[in-house]
Amino acid sequence: MLAGYPLAIPARGMAGASPAELRQAAALAGAEFTDAQGAIHRLSELARPLVLINLWAAWCIGCLIELPTIRGLGSQLGPEALDVVLLSHDMNWRADLAYVREAGSPFRHWRLSPQATANVVAAAFRIDADRFGLPQSVVFAGRKRTLVRSCQGSVEWTAPEQLRAARAWLEAAG
Repeated sequence: MLAGYPLAIPARGMAGASPAELRQAAALAGAEFTDAQGAIHRLSELARPLVLINLWAAWCIGCLIELPTIRGLGSQLGPEALDVVLLSHDMNWRADLAYVREAGSPFRHWRLSPQATANVVAAAFRIDADRFGLPQSVVFAGRKRTLVRSCQGSVEWTAPEQLRAARAWLEAAG
């Protein structure tokens, strides 16, 4: 266990991950989420080898710029390679939900369960002094959900170096 969260990140996970990245990954791996219909979800229900959780908001320009590249990553890797979850903070939920519906987003759109403790929310969003930055992305690989990437800021997911990394994660995930 790490800081009270079930640890789903094997030691062979992302080399050099910071304590905040590890807390975030552990919080997300063990969290319950809800969707627009109020259904409960967990990352364990996702079956594809790679899971990309993108913490975002409809007001965040960097988030909106990044979304098409996430779609492109899925297209490049193939339909059975990647599960994507757009994760909204509660304070952005309604506006984010409206954006996702209007845009016809192909991704799952979840928020942390209302039962999530303040510690889980703080770890999941890497909240520091009541602030957090968006977008953030966390990528898990394989059945054990090994952390392979954690980053803050927009990522060009279809850039050649990123596609190479994603294909390597996919290969390692088996």
